[in-house]
Amino acid sequence: MVFIAYSEKQELWSNRIEAFLASGQSRRTWCQEHGLPEHQLGYWLRKLQSSKSSQPVSSTSERNRWISVETITPTNTGVSMRLGKVVLELEYGFDPKVLADVVMTLMTVC
Repeated sequence: MVFIAYSEKQELWSNRIEAFLASGQSRRTWCQEHGLPEHQLGYWLRKLQSSKSSQPVSSTSERNRWISVETITPTNTGVSMRLGKVVLELEYGFDPKVLADVVMTLMTVC
């Protein structure tokens, strides 16, 4: 049996979550493709989200809220998305890590 230091696990799962968020796939699909249990992804999403946020989410219903996302003029060079009053513009070749950080931040705010 191989033991991994907690800091290494945290970094490993942080990278996995960035990849998951950038993929646009559902939890189930992404986990199946990567051979990972869906409950572990959920655990680390909550754990890393709470470590980044000073305000813990008070209930499951708040944590699992859906928001409406409308795309605005997709082009060959990128895409723009409207999230309520926020417009998110992604240029061709955008950094998936930056997108993952933005999505994680929106998850803590919304």
